[in-house]
Order: sequence, then structure tokens, then C-alpha cells
Amino acid sequence: MLNNFQKNIKIYVKQIPNIQTLISTKSALYFGLVAYWGIILFGTIFNI
Repeated sequence: MLNNFQKNIKIYVKQIPNIQTLISTKSALYFGLVAYWGIILFGTIFNI
């Protein structure tokens, strides 16, 4: 069972291209969320 689990983990790790892409994707996601909430707060404050 543990051997099967180890094989599955290796398959999933190989699917992740590299750490740099993961970090840049994470940064883009955070930037998008900040922009989204910034627009919502801006519209709420100025009643747009």
C-alpha cells in the first residue's frame, strides 16, 4: 500500500512543471484578488 502511494506521489510531482511557475501563478492569483477587492471597495466608497 505504501509503495502504491509513493508511485502516485511521484506521478503528481512530475505533473507540476517547476516551482518557479507555481510561484508566479500564485503571485498572479494574489494580484488578481487584490485588484478585484480594490475595485469593489473603490466602488463602494464612491457609490459607483
